[in-house]
Amino acid sequence: MSSAKLKQQLSIQLKIKTCDVSHLVPVSTNNLHVLMSMNEQSKVTLVDIRSGQLLHEIKLQGKPWAVCMTSANLAATTLDNKTIQFMQVNETTLKMDSTMKVDVDVVGIAAHGDNLVVTHAPPGVRIISKDGAVIHSLNNELAKREIFKAPLFIATTSDGFIYISDMRLNKITRLDPSLKILQTFSGPMLNVPRGIISLNRDQLLVCSRNTIAEIRPSINSMADLMRKEERLESPLTLCFFSKQKNICVASATDKGTGKILVYNLE
Repeated sequence: MSSAKLKQQLSIQLKIKTCDVSHLVPVSTNNLHVLMSMNEQSKVTLVDIRSGQLLHEIKLQGKPWAVCMTSANLAATTLDNKTIQFMQVNETTLKMDSTMKVDVDVVGIAAHGDNLVVTHAPPGVRIISKDGAVIHSLNNELAKREIFKAPLFIATTSDGFIYISDMRLNKITRLDPSLKILQTFSGPMLNVPRGIISLNRDQLLVCSRNTIAEIRPSINSMADLMRKEERLESPLTLCFFSKQKNICVASATDKGTGKILVYNLE
């Protein structure tokens, strides 16, 4: 795929009092329904972003950070009390499922084959089974150098590679399926990077301070996808609907509310 081009289609004002959307993921490729983790409200919500309609929400026993789909009808979110909460998901409703306790403060989460990959504090990343067993681990102590400072969100590719955004080191780290570091990306375009997604094996998009950056690992390149007049106020997280070729970006506004911007990927 050539360099991405984004054409804005919709701007959906979220019907929430504060902009505390920390992460969002698509539920399926059949519609534009997303799961949103609402950190300050201790909720995960299911939203139709075409209309901004809240379809369902569940109150959690902790503040959620990231959320991911682990299968077609099961999601998982990290909580601030060293817990991963699983949830059953269908087109319009959510239901609590099992919980899993861990021994670190988990932040980011993504499906990785039959397992999960999580970022955490103290700064590090782990691949864990769905019953909590640690399969691979990487942190500053093991590496004997500072490789992470505030690892946040995670993108995975179909061939098992892992990308981690670090908002305090202003970089993206590429890891192989056993958590060996392969590449790092940094520079002016990666200013407090947060949400990150993979479009395919060799194309990623990252929320930077006021823009969306594209990373192409095979040629070790980065590109700014926003012209100056298109710059976003504060992009927080984003997701990709492959069937519709839509990119959805959750962004803060100067009034403290939130909105979803929907782009066509060209």
